Order: sequence, then C-alpha cells, then structure tokens
Amino acid sequence: MPKLSLQRIPFTVDADNRLRMLKGRTGITPNILCRMGFCLSLAEAGTPIPPSPDAKPGREINRYTLLGEYDTAFLALLAARLSRDEEPCDELDSSFVAHMNRGVDLLSARVRTLSDIGELV
Repeated sequence: MPKLSLQRIPFTVDADNRLRMLKGRTGITPNILCRMGFCLSLAEAGTPIPPSPDAKPGREINRYTLLGEYDTAFLALLAARLSRDEEPCDELDSSFVAHMNRGVDLLSARVRTLSDIGELV
C-alpha cells in the first residue's frame, strides 16, 4: 500500500474557519469533523482540487491527532478511491490534503446543528 509522507496536514484558512464554525455548532472536535469530511469527499464525484500554493494557510493538524489508530484504514480508503478513479498513487500527499480540505467544505455545507450529523451517518 502507498505511504503518506506528511506528518502535519495543512488546511487552508477557509477550511480552518469552517472547522471552527462546525465545532461551535456541534461541539465535535476538528479531528473527528475532518474524518467525517474526508469520507464525504471520497464519496463525492470528481477529483478534488488541491489547495493553491498561494492559498493562505490555516491550521496544520498532526497526522496522529487527525487519524489516530485509523491511519491505515483512511489511507486504504484513499488508495481505493485513487485506484477506482485510475489516478496515480504517487500523488498520495496532495490527494489526501485535497480530500481533507474539500471534505471540510462539504461538511460545513451540510451541517447546521448536531442533529445534522446523525442524518449523515
């Protein structure tokens, strides 16, 4: 299985602001919100666009904090998605970051209250 070399996952300032808003609305920590968003992004059609190098950086989250003991599972999900889309796995880092950032955007558009999380599950 391909390896992720990133140890700190960067988020754009927009994604960071959305995470703060979502935490305020739901009380759920950013790492859990990111995991949910990542899964939403994997299920979404199309390839996410990686953040522009010119994008204003927001927070960075330590990889272990973000994925914890499920690191291998999330990387396997990403590898399966890349394989399905016939995308090269050599861009695993940028694909991972792109899905994380898109996932935060998707989640923020779908969640207004904690009860909205239940509907997503």
